[in-house]
Amino acid sequence: MKNIAIDGFTGSGKSTLAKILAEKLGYKILDTGAIFRAFAYSYLNQIGDELTDKKVSNFVKKAHVEVIFEKDGQHTLFNGQDVTEFLRSEIVSQMASKISVFPVVREKYLEIAKNFAKSYDCVMEGRDIGTVVMPNADVKIFLTATQETRAKRRYIDIKKKDKKAKLSDILADLQQRDERDSTRDIAPLKPCEDSIIVDNSFMNLDETADYCLDIIKDKINSTKVTNITIDGYVCSGKSSIAKALAKELDFKVFDTGAVYRAVACAFEYMNLSESKISQNYIEKFSKQINIDVEFIDGLQHVIVNGIDHTQNLRTESISALSAKISPFQCIRDKVLKLQRDFASKNNLVMEGRDIGSTVLPNADFKFFCTADENVRAKRRYEQQKRMGNEVEFDDVLEELRARDYADVHREHGAITKLPESIVIDTTNQSLQQSVEFCLKEMKKRGFKQ
Repeated sequence: MKNIAIDGFTGSGKSTLAKILAEKLGYKILDTGAIFRAFAYSYLNQIGDELTDKKVSNFVKKAHVEVIFEKDGQHTLFNGQDVTEFLRSEIVSQMASKISVFPVVREKYLEIAKNFAKSYDCVMEGRDIGTVVMPNADVKIFLTATQETRAKRRYIDIKKKDKKAKLSDILADLQQRDERDSTRDIAPLKPCEDSIIVDNSFMNLDETADYCLDIIKDKINSTKVTNITIDGYVCSGKSSIAKALAKELDFKVFDTGAVYRAVACAFEYMNLSESKISQNYIEKFSKQINIDVEFIDGLQHVIVNGIDHTQNLRTESISALSAKISPFQCIRDKVLKLQRDFASKNNLVMEGRDIGSTVLPNADFKFFCTADENVRAKRRYEQQKRMGNEVEFDDVLEELRARDYADVHREHGAITKLPESIVIDTTNQSLQQSVEFCLKEMKKRGFKQ
């Protein structure tokens, strides 16, 4: 699916721009602001204007927001009632800005928005589309204009409904809104590193649309890549399938585990103390490292601070140290950025536990690998035997069951089989049969090799 993200300040014209671009491109559009406004409108009617964690949480538990499309465009339903016509008042707009910062509200919104992006070629506008909702969008536009220009635009719109509206009041309100949106703890308004910033202070709507349309067409035509994710259980065959599928397609395979082990190598190389590992200690370490991935003769090399650690990644001590360092969020964020940056520029296959759900939520094809647990345990048992380890099959089976439980219930990076995942059951399939299955399913969905 092709996704266009438009973020920007209030009054920059992003909603109208999104509608024009969607129409010209033949894409669907999701008015994300309408989702927050639906929460705001209904909260005002049911609860009032006092916002507390408890009140908002209880309100959201009973809330069901649905987006449907009629001939006249998007309609937003709240608990079955079409509230579309009530969402554009200034009081609802103000409440939407306030209620949107509550995590329970944002979770509901993200669920709707992400599912939409996975299902349609779409244009989506808001304040965190490129950073949170569609981090792998094909094109990210950040729309802005001077505060004075934006205030005048809002004044013209509001004046049609409220003859008493004052430009000075609207400017002051807009300045407060900019400050609140830009500094809030959750999903603050800001351009991504790969956003294209469009200042339309001196452009009219048609000029802005034409300018952005040229950007979109150039970027999609020049940078479109295909990303394939393969998630699944241990010993389900996902690593082997990823390598074989990538070889068949002449794609790259991104080994995330190797990146985490290279980080551990850098920790050891810098003579840091394993006994001092703590939140603050790892945060300081994280700020000192720069990670890069290069492919040399088809093999992935991981370079940290200019040093290629690829030859040292497979020792037991590095694996153990990696397991201690990798759970820290600052490290995970660093690796996540690397994964997404690499995916945005390369045709690749990436495998793991949460690649399709978290790392590349907008991947073109998502596979989920599984197999009967006894078959997987037998594979692990035979693997251990080949390595010269004395193990009992029953012990390996119990260890695998414990690993499955931990992988499904872990706080970060849990195994997730998504509704759109294509399931590969390798219980009775050879590697070649699994790869042929993947290719067949991709071709069904429009992939041309």
